[in-house]
Amino acid sequence: MFTNILLSYDGSEHARSAARIAGQLVHEQEKPYLWLVVVVEDVPDMIQEPYSSQMISERTVVGQALIEDAARIIGEGVEIHRQLLFGDPVEGIINVANTRECDLIVMGTRGLGPLRGLLLGSKAQRVISTAHCPVLVVK
Repeated sequence: MFTNILLSYDGSEHARSAARIAGQLVHEQEKPYLWLVVVVEDVPDMIQEPYSSQMISERTVVGQALIEDAARIIGEGVEIHRQLLFGDPVEGIINVANTRECDLIVMGTRGLGPLRGLLLGSKAQRVISTAHCPVLVVK
């Protein structure tokens, strides 16, 4: 049914559940595309060299580790298109979903942001309200 799926992953418990669900969905398809998107915080403009390069390197390492973690959860036997982005997570998710013409976005209900206590996380809510395709929000 869904063959072009975007998984948003931040390493949170709910994102891990979303990765398991996305893995199940892609393993059920004959020719699935899975876009694994990890968005890390951008380096503020006020940070100067050499500190900005160091922060970019550190955040890249963290992002790559998150991508590998999600890939392990998804499992073998599926081609994963990996996207590590810097900046606003919602903008990144929506841009990749639009550009890659995804027919489903899978993400956790709440991530690692400061508003973890909300019933539905602010990022998930913003993705739902702006996405062109269905959004599966996993608890």
